[in-house]
Amino acid sequence: MLKRLLKWHRRIALFCLVPFLIWALSGLLHPIMSHFAKAPRIDAAPVQVNTQYLQNYAQLRDLLNKARIEHFSHASLIQYDGRYYYQIREVKFNELLVHYLPIDGQVSNLTDHQYAQSLASKWSTANIVESRLITQFSPAYPEINRVLPAYRFTLDNGNFLYIDTLGKRITAHNTPMRESLSYWFKQLHTWQFIGERNSIVRIIPMLLISSALFVMAFLGLIAYSLLWSRIKSTHLNTQTMHRTAGLSLSLCLLGFSSSSMHILIDKFYPQSFRQVAPNNTLNTQALTHDPIQALALANGDNFQLVAINGEIYSQVVTFNKRRMQFSYWQDAPKNVTNQLLAEQVLYSQLNVRGQVFHAEKIDKFGPTYGFINKRLPVIQIRFEQSPSTLYSVEPHTGYIAAVDDTWQNARSWHFGYLHKYHFLNPIGKGLRDSVIAIICLGLVSVAILGTSIYFARTVRQRRARKQRDLNNNELLKITKEQA
Repeated sequence: MLKRLLKWHRRIALFCLVPFLIWALSGLLHPIMSHFAKAPRIDAAPVQVNTQYLQNYAQLRDLLNKARIEHFSHASLIQYDGRYYYQIREVKFNELLVHYLPIDGQVSNLTDHQYAQSLASKWSTANIVESRLITQFSPAYPEINRVLPAYRFTLDNGNFLYIDTLGKRITAHNTPMRESLSYWFKQLHTWQFIGERNSIVRIIPMLLISSALFVMAFLGLIAYSLLWSRIKSTHLNTQTMHRTAGLSLSLCLLGFSSSSMHILIDKFYPQSFRQVAPNNTLNTQALTHDPIQALALANGDNFQLVAINGEIYSQVVTFNKRRMQFSYWQDAPKNVTNQLLAEQVLYSQLNVRGQVFHAEKIDKFGPTYGFINKRLPVIQIRFEQSPSTLYSVEPHTGYIAAVDDTWQNARSWHFGYLHKYHFLNPIGKGLRDSVIAIICLGLVSVAILGTSIYFARTVRQRRARKQRDLNNNELLKITKEQA
């Protein structure tokens, strides 16, 4: 029985050898990107408006009618080249068009691209060499960045800066080396060269290899554990090193392969809510209050327009140590909460509603809302009919940032703890990544040792068989001569 286990362990190991080596070595690119290819941090100051300079302005509704904008999904204030503008995102024929209307009612040709470039220049204090609009994720700007569309600017120092004008924020800042490593990581570690993120042409071969690696590691662990008393040796040779290191690292490989399987199975069920644009459709004729007046009365820093139960409100944003605080106004403060807005977003986009038993505003990443989700702040909600599902809604853009159910939580825990070793975070990210790198190199060494042992044994067996055949031929020849 044990011989059969070892036989299949070797066969599966040979079958998985090349993709395993590629996965293990390309996995090292991730810590390299994190520690040796990071761009310097850029402090993106919040876009704040001083209402003292907004004394003479045109009403937003009048400017919308003048521009013939009947429906829009976003309105706030921005400053560009000493002038203030209403930033409007129009909803027209399923397209999202961004307009900038000067609050003084004068004509202006300011474009979304120009405003994005002004933010990039202001925040980076660098010159812009090249720019373009990004509407799809790519190896250089992967889906983990979450936000689309975004403008990609090449700075004079060679780095790349990505700007989201709607959220008025930086979504990524990369060095050329980081984007190059990200490309190769996607190609070699996630096999993006085979197909798209959720393509079964890519998922099924990867799932097959991951499953085979899990079985191979399990068979090796069982067989060598049971045989250890018979095969252990005091002599340090390749076989002893392979068996000892293999037993030591087999649990790590079981964690890597099983968490990979979990992630790949999850790809069969794409999170469609991430592709849904906010359905915060506002009717120009329904705007009955002056948002700038509401902003001045609330003593806020900016506003967004939101629709709740058919009425338009000014969501006044106040920054307190970079954290956003929200209040809701028309001609006076209204009894509207972040929870009510989040419920409206979930109902309009996912048709989810019910009795809420938990609602909380999250201002920083943590256990219930990881850094991978990118967007902040969010309002988290649980409903009584599905208490295991946690919805996270970004109130100032209307995007659903995350939907975490039991499966998603299990997947996040599985991948976070058995693939990325988040349980080692207390010792520091640098040491944690060093441990992962050592494990990856150890697994590669075990694979190479095992392969060399297998082929060396095969060569010896063939030589021995050939020698036996020669001896048998000689013996046969002598026997015939004697006869």
